[in-house]
Amino acid sequence: MSIKDVRFGFNFLTDTNIKACMDSVKELELTFACLPVSSLRLKSNSKVLDPSSTVMNPEFCQKWCHCVVASISLPNVDSEIESTRLENQKSFTQDISWASFLNVYCIMFELPLHGDVVNLVRLLDNQIDIYINSAVLIQFWALVPIVNLKTDPWKKWTKFISSIRNVNRIKLALEIGPELPSDEELDRWLGEPVAALVIQSKIFMTNKKGYPVLSKPHQKFIKKMFNIGCQIVISGQLGIKQQFNYLGYLYQNTTSLTPYSSDFISGFEDYLQTPLQPLKHNLQSYVYETFEQDPIKYYEYQRAISKALIDKYEDKVLVVYVVGAGRGPLVDATFEAAKDANIKVKISAIEKNENALPSLFFKNKEKWENRVTIINEDMRLWNPSEKCDILVSELLGSFGDNELSPECLDGAQNYLKKDGISIPSSYTSYLGPIQSRKLHAEISSIRKNNDNCNFQKPYVVQLNNVYSIAPPKPLFTFVHPKKNLEESNNRDGFLKFNISQDCVLHGFAGYFETVLYKDVRLSIVPESFSDGMFSWFPAYFPLIKPILLDKGEEIQINFWRCSNKFKVWYEWCMTRPYQSIIHNIKGEMYFMSL
Repeated sequence: MSIKDVRFGFNFLTDTNIKACMDSVKELELTFACLPVSSLRLKSNSKVLDPSSTVMNPEFCQKWCHCVVASISLPNVDSEIESTRLENQKSFTQDISWASFLNVYCIMFELPLHGDVVNLVRLLDNQIDIYINSAVLIQFWALVPIVNLKTDPWKKWTKFISSIRNVNRIKLALEIGPELPSDEELDRWLGEPVAALVIQSKIFMTNKKGYPVLSKPHQKFIKKMFNIGCQIVISGQLGIKQQFNYLGYLYQNTTSLTPYSSDFISGFEDYLQTPLQPLKHNLQSYVYETFEQDPIKYYEYQRAISKALIDKYEDKVLVVYVVGAGRGPLVDATFEAAKDANIKVKISAIEKNENALPSLFFKNKEKWENRVTIINEDMRLWNPSEKCDILVSELLGSFGDNELSPECLDGAQNYLKKDGISIPSSYTSYLGPIQSRKLHAEISSIRKNNDNCNFQKPYVVQLNNVYSIAPPKPLFTFVHPKKNLEESNNRDGFLKFNISQDCVLHGFAGYFETVLYKDVRLSIVPESFSDGMFSWFPAYFPLIKPILLDKGEEIQINFWRCSNKFKVWYEWCMTRPYQSIIHNIKGEMYFMSL
């Protein structure tokens, strides 16, 4: 399971001295504590000031302050009474100033669930701005209960966070009590920047052996939140170490929410990457090396090639062209398939990246016994002396066609026999709506965002802190060999999705599924994922402005694949029930070079 190590902390609800707090944290083997800001103040009215029990404690100053979450009791800074509002505002900013001076880990406040929060938003943004260019990294946790009888906490949180400018500095501390909403409502929090789960100690039950446990619904939800890197805080009764041991046990028995579970993807969760363009740029050695270690992809390719060889065999040597050969893994797969089928093959490896040629020549000499003809050409321009029986390629990107496999194979198809076989034989892109405030904040923080250009380009990302609003649906399909090479690779499509609960649309997740040959398939679509494969992360197409959706609505996504002589690009928008702008018109913000 590729999730970060969990951090455990305790929430000290009442004023306590630093020494007692530090001793308790050490005894319980915790990594941090939530303390009222009053515990962090110097008690100036005390006749005798004991340094060991205050923030004057040298150990606190040297190392422990970074393990403190300062809890601020939020006065009504949006009071309609001016004098009250100003006094509360002064108290709030003073507490922030003191906590920042102590360089605490972060500052936690309870988000008001009733009334206006406009002044609170203004104060928080202003305070963050004060420290934005300083050495102090100020961060806030908004404490929100998961259930409230009078209002929907998620809606209040959404209204609040949607008004914040410095959204990447505001995280969510989600408080869990005895009651939980439906699974569907709980899953919606997976698309929010939840930094911590604050678990009330009273929700623990005692099992037959006398140990604390949680109900099945609580266990299920906490395990899901472990996947997005949540820290755990117990709030209430102190000193029950077994509660933390039990939560540690749950963590150790947590399975990944996504089908990606390989150690190779650890650390890439929600990390935005620019999609590769191997036709435009030569791939680097580490990219080849990473993909070559995929335990599933080349095994399935070998199965597909074996089936194709058997179907084409007529007591003669079969000609196989591996186009975009890279460092040769598909050549290996072809030889293995031919050996298993006991069929002789004549293989040519075509690769335009001259930097990959030494690896091909080396393998040809040391492993392939010089049985492979190596050609350094663009597959679209090569003119071979004979045509092949089987054409093998691995030109697919996270969205299927986004590495220009259709255009490349259109050129390579000229040297495939009329009854020849292309592997892959087809591939289909999928698209689905998602909510992810974290990804939206990450894109917002990227510099050089003129004309919102960063929101008008696709990304490759291991989706993690994400709520899938609806399952993805198929969008575009490409088939090889193509019956008519004059047929355009442009596409124009739309998809409709039903909204099952109130949510926020931040963008669309892109996937693909490919038929290599007959019944041999590869897929990164969550519902049909090829277990164990890690060669591709999903694509992500963001929206400039998040769109609040209501339960029961139907949304429509329109998507285009466009091209001219020099480039290929995508355009996308939402058309129902609201019209968003059309993103990336004419490929002005992002395109794939031909």
